[in-house]
Amino acid sequence: MSLSPGGRRSAGQLGAAAVAIVAAGGVVACSSASQTDAGGGQQQPQLVASLPPAKGQVDRITWNLPGEPATLFPPNAAAYSSGQVVGNLCEGLLKIDAEHRLTPNLATYKQVDPKTIVYTIRSDARFWDGKPVTAEDVAYSLNLGRDPSRIVSLNYINVKNITATGRDQVTVRFTKPDELFNNEMANIAGMVVQKAHAERAGKKIGTPEGGLMCSGPFKLESWRSGDSITISRNDAYWNPERRAHAKQVTFTFVTDTTALVQALNAGEIDGAYEISPSAIPALRKSGAGRLTFGPSMQSWQLDVANPGGVLGDAKVLQAFLTLVDRAALARVVFNGAAAPLYTGLSPATWPSDQKETYQQAYQRFAKERGYDLEKAKRLVAESGYAGQEIVLVTKGGNDSGSRTAQLIQQQAKQAGLKIRINTLTPLAFDQAGTDAERRKGMDLMLHSTFNATQDPLETLGLGYLPGQPYNYADFNNAEVTRLLTEARQSFDAAERARKIVAAQEIFERAPNSIPLVSNHTVTFLNSRLTGAITSFAYWSMPQMAFVGSAG
Repeated sequence: MSLSPGGRRSAGQLGAAAVAIVAAGGVVACSSASQTDAGGGQQQPQLVASLPPAKGQVDRITWNLPGEPATLFPPNAAAYSSGQVVGNLCEGLLKIDAEHRLTPNLATYKQVDPKTIVYTIRSDARFWDGKPVTAEDVAYSLNLGRDPSRIVSLNYINVKNITATGRDQVTVRFTKPDELFNNEMANIAGMVVQKAHAERAGKKIGTPEGGLMCSGPFKLESWRSGDSITISRNDAYWNPERRAHAKQVTFTFVTDTTALVQALNAGEIDGAYEISPSAIPALRKSGAGRLTFGPSMQSWQLDVANPGGVLGDAKVLQAFLTLVDRAALARVVFNGAAAPLYTGLSPATWPSDQKETYQQAYQRFAKERGYDLEKAKRLVAESGYAGQEIVLVTKGGNDSGSRTAQLIQQQAKQAGLKIRINTLTPLAFDQAGTDAERRKGMDLMLHSTFNATQDPLETLGLGYLPGQPYNYADFNNAEVTRLLTEARQSFDAAERARKIVAAQEIFERAPNSIPLVSNHTVTFLNSRLTGAITSFAYWSMPQMAFVGSAG
């Protein structure tokens, strides 16, 4: 939202300045990915949740990941690549569709009382080795997620115990009511592995050596470290609606944008999610396939990595919230595959029936945080900032991150702040994301983040509750904790929304992160194929099972 009154430059001036800044930084100034209307304003691209269904089977699909997974162990497979692969191999107790609607999968469920859920396991579900999925396997798998070392452990903080209470029943008892828990059973937090195999594999589960034993529509065939992962169709899969069209899928790990575009255009790679925005202009013109934009719960943000550093000064933090020209960032760097974002909660995470409540709160922050360089300069002048260097860390190999960092660096300089960009290897960056010791010397981390479930409590719990893995700034406010805790205990959607918005009013005054843009899911699919899920729901489902022949 770029405003012209009060000393702010017009949207046209901002866009020209942004293009100049990005070009001066040695990167390509990209053309717009979205159309402009008759009045010169930019329109968002048409969003598509899924492509027409596949018409037949195919022998092989080659699909690219944004990087090699660190693990395929479901409770820790929270990255783009790992979660995508695991979604084809392992299954949750529940499932979602392209519109994020929740339905039974491996189990049906009954909320017996506010502190008890009983799951009834399907009798026809089988692991790849033909053995039945049992209540014991389910209870074992869910208890794996409770371990505090697991990324999904936040989902289990209110769990008292999980036990097999019958041949086909698992009972989850809570210390307090928990609205979020069941919603998370459709993604990695609710995925089931075979107990016997997991115990044999031990710490090697989900690695090239330890493998997996799950019940999904694909089986893990091979994992060649540094090269590829191959999965093959599970012809005995129990669910006919999600049986795979492809006999085999090979995942590649091409991270160079130019090389990926060439491979997609040549038909050497059939498709990919998480297409780099810098590739959009070239792939829009591709004769080899179709580029699609889908609804998404993804966003980019600057996380405060050192609460005791420069960003610990409230006025410096507030300056960052107004010095970023988000509209230009979305247009120039993300080629229209993004929209300005003004709070940590992306609008895509708002429950559909409560959007009005969230929208009213959001508009206030959007107005306060619109691009205003003069306001940012004033805040910096009033702060205790004395010219010290601010270290902004980015992930190597990510073109969008690099260009975003350069744009922020230049706009911060105009406001009187000195930023040094430090680019880490993907592995070092990911390690710093979960290890506070590795964040020493950093002030800001440029992150792409996402929700797996359309529930704001997922994001807020990880970022604003004490001791959670993505609470880098050690935020700890008793009132925010109370409101988020009470919201999670409520099964009344309206009450939950009111409490979340009340908490937002507090933590957004000293936020852990500086929101930048909300993204669309960008997918490319070869013309010989169709059926792809093109919303971000792909990450929480066996997305490759739907892809098949277009003719």
